[in-house]
Amino acid sequence: MVCAAPRRIWPSLERHVPVARAAVAGGILTWAGGMFLGVDGFLKFAAALASANNDWMLTTIGSNGPHADAAPLVPYGISALTFFIFLTGTPAGLLSSYLAISGAFRGVSATLDDPRGDPIISIVDGAAVRFLERRRRRTQREARERREGAAGRDVLVTGASLGVSADVVVLASRRKMEWTAGATIITRDQWYRLGEPYDVETPFGLRTAYPLTKFDSLEVVRRGIEYALPALSGRAERVAPPSS
Repeated sequence: MVCAAPRRIWPSLERHVPVARAAVAGGILTWAGGMFLGVDGFLKFAAALASANNDWMLTTIGSNGPHADAAPLVPYGISALTFFIFLTGTPAGLLSSYLAISGAFRGVSATLDDPRGDPIISIVDGAAVRFLERRRRRTQREARERREGAAGRDVLVTGASLGVSADVVVLASRRKMEWTAGATIITRDQWYRLGEPYDVETPFGLRTAYPLTKFDSLEVVRRGIEYALPALSGRAERVAPPSS
């Protein structure tokens, strides 16, 4: 049962149970459980279905209806399909099929040094993790946007006004996803190397600061971003309120 847990939580379980080493046994036991449940369920289902078909046949023959002569053929026809009806049309059949197939898959994967948890549990766990992660990011983004205030134009200040060694710093009211450290910012008059972005509080809300340093030599540009540099404001304290 422990081996059915999603693979991502196995490291925490290893402190109490040798999950990885038991993965082969876990798969085999799951397969065996599916086979036992399937055989037991099929025998019961087949007996009940045969009894119901016989009762229907006797009732139909006794009624002397238009299909009375063909009634004896129905149980024989259904008996040939009983196994497939059980596997695809009953809860016990579906469960036993899943356990047998998933157990065999897990056992083989573990034998090939690629142990896995139960497929359905892993899928549900992955979906839950992605949902919670998206929700967490959305909550963080909304909280940050409240601190940033209304979206507005970028502001350019000198690096000295913020106490950094960059030539100039772009203050943005919203983060720029492509602006990561090491990128080349290409303006009309100058190329700049982008330093590590950081947050800075201003009288008008939280801003993301992008320090830019002029190229002092020829370099290979691996990732260039074209950008229209705004007019220099001089001092960070004189940043104008953002305008939509």
